[in-house]
Amino acid sequence: MNMKKLITSIPLMFLANVSSGQIEVKQEALSVFQEFLFAYNNSDAEGIVNLFSEDVIFWGTGSKALAQNTGEIRQYFSQISQRPVGQRFASAKELSALELSSGSVLISGVWQVTMEGQANDTFFRVSLATSLRNGVWEIVQFHNSRMPE
Repeated sequence: MNMKKLITSIPLMFLANVSSGQIEVKQEALSVFQEFLFAYNNSDAEGIVNLFSEDVIFWGTGSKALAQNTGEIRQYFSQISQRPVGQRFASAKELSALELSSGSVLISGVWQVTMEGQANDTFFRVSLATSLRNGVWEIVQFHNSRMPE
């Protein structure tokens, strides 16, 4: 399933005053994070893992050690597949993108998770680097942390 065509909810205000080529590159890179959220919402650990490059560097919210390959990311997300779909819903709140080149984009922003049966949402900060490799956008660096209250 190509999520790039299905997801249109990314606020594009930050894209003002840039060329159409820059907009396209940023949108393609941003779609990787939207695919991450889609897989997260569907309890799809393998879908999440497939978004990362083999040589990724990864700090998850609960990481105690830096993950440096997709096997370690697979281990980090191994429990997500046991979660019922719909128990948690994640969505991007604010995302900014900085194009370093036509094949490299940095993304930083805020996302939230709504958990079934809980009154308050949880907000997270995310920073990731994406790279266009063999025609596919991959996450090459990822850091996620809970938003301070």
